[in-house]
Amino acid sequence: MKRFSSIILSVLFLFSLILPPMTARAASASLYLSPSSGTYVVGARFSVTVRVNTNGAAINAAQGGISFDKDVLKVVGISTGGSVFNLWTTQPTFNNGGGTISFAGGVPHPGYTGSGGTICTITFQSLKAGAGGVRFNSGYVLANDGKGTNILSSMGSGNYTISPKVEAPKETPAPRPKQDGQNIPKKEEKPVERATYNEPKVSSKTHPDENKWFSGKKAEFSWELPDGVEGVSLAFDNNETANPGPLSDGLYDSKEYPIEKDGHWFFHIKFQDDKGRWGTITDFRVNSDNTPPEAFEIQVEQVENDWPILKFETMDELAGIDRYEIVIDDLQAEPMVLTSDKSTFKVENEELGEHTAIVRAYDRANNVTSATVSFKVETIAAPEIKDYTAEISPGDKFFISGTALPDVSVEVYTEKEGGEFTTHRVEVDKDGNWFLVVDEKLADGRYTAWAKAINANGLHSQDSPRVSFLVSAPIFAQIGSFVINYFTVLVSLLFMVVLIAILVVYLAVFIRKKLKKETLEIEQVLEKNLSNTKKLIEMEINSTKMTKASKDGLKKEIDRKIDDAKEGILKEVKDVEKILK
Repeated sequence: MKRFSSIILSVLFLFSLILPPMTARAASASLYLSPSSGTYVVGARFSVTVRVNTNGAAINAAQGGISFDKDVLKVVGISTGGSVFNLWTTQPTFNNGGGTISFAGGVPHPGYTGSGGTICTITFQSLKAGAGGVRFNSGYVLANDGKGTNILSSMGSGNYTISPKVEAPKETPAPRPKQDGQNIPKKEEKPVERATYNEPKVSSKTHPDENKWFSGKKAEFSWELPDGVEGVSLAFDNNETANPGPLSDGLYDSKEYPIEKDGHWFFHIKFQDDKGRWGTITDFRVNSDNTPPEAFEIQVEQVENDWPILKFETMDELAGIDRYEIVIDDLQAEPMVLTSDKSTFKVENEELGEHTAIVRAYDRANNVTSATVSFKVETIAAPEIKDYTAEISPGDKFFISGTALPDVSVEVYTEKEGGEFTTHRVEVDKDGNWFLVVDEKLADGRYTAWAKAINANGLHSQDSPRVSFLVSAPIFAQIGSFVINYFTVLVSLLFMVVLIAILVVYLAVFIRKKLKKETLEIEQVLEKNLSNTKKLIEMEINSTKMTKASKDGLKKEIDRKIDDAKEGILKEVKDVEKILK
């Protein structure tokens, strides 16, 4: 709490630093209790308001620690209704065992300025006769001066005298006002046959229904002015049948009044016509309640093997309790609503462990008082796994059994390595035994199994210890599968080798025939081309101016060269033909 208080005060301090600096001046503030004294009997409840006097300075945060005589007094609740602060670390808290109260809160810029600002209201109950002291132990009041200056100069205290309870003569008790709002007497309708003259028709946007309660510090009324009205006489008081008087208050069609205290108020109005005659008086009732319901505590009833039960109840003397709203853990969640006649609530469908419940009591004027309590959802005993099949073959059924609380349900979970997840539910007999046979075929692999118990109220246990089992084929089947698999691979390889060999032979024969044909064609082309070449050369030689002897010698030399080339080429072709045979 101290840590959170420091955090919010630091935040407010930093917030004040970014605001435009206020005019620097000397200031002092005080924290005090109102009332600071009083006399009460043993067993009585009374309220003490924690207030702040800023002495004219603007403040934006305050923190305080209060101690009280725990042997004489105890705190039954703290309300923040009407507080000048709207930022809190938590709601103000108390510890009756240690006799302490603490608070820390604030308000954004421009802060609060005043001599009697309410911080919170503490409701005490007297325990025994004696002097009950209440005093401040520590406190801070931070100015909204751009520096977060602590301007606290004094802290008050309270002394309350608790006297023995004296039994009064017994009397027949008067009927207690109902809490359902019926303590507002229904307004009697004026008889239809009664003669009326120029009667105002009044409405109110702040208090639209005369038979309901509303909160607020002012009442607004409006009416229509008929033709011929020259004056209006008005009054606002606690007298149901008052006459607003024979003098006109002016001529207007609306009026606003401050509401000085809670209770029934009445607005009276009548019209004066242009002949000076006053019409029928209209009385409009206002039911005002700005006081929140009495502070209360929440009791937690822990029931074995069942959900916790929250018990609470409070009163509202004027408007009566309208409803209770309950929130578990999440303040943003939609609240559960109970009517005013229901003051117990059974917690259900919450996670195991610690939780916080907030109960808000609303009166029929929509004032609210809150209380907070922590509670724990207890777990039931976890089931035990006694027997299971540690190894099975694919297609076999998995068996698991164990013990648990009688007449609960057990959920059995199986999970395969890799993520496959299944759930089965079985019932536990009256002797606390359970068993399960999983009919589904399980694939090969390593599995984990565990169990969780759930009773008829929906409470569940922690998970049981986990066990492991294996799904695999028999050893002979595994060996046979190994042999078959490898034989299949070997046959496949041999088939591929034979196929490749056949392809190679086929390609060789095909290429050989092709080459043989080509060599024959080469011989023919060579013979033809060389013969043609000779003829062309002879023609060229004959066309020259050489002597006949020179021409014949040149022809012989060229023929010899061509014959040598032909012989060499044909020899190589013949060698190729020999290879292809």
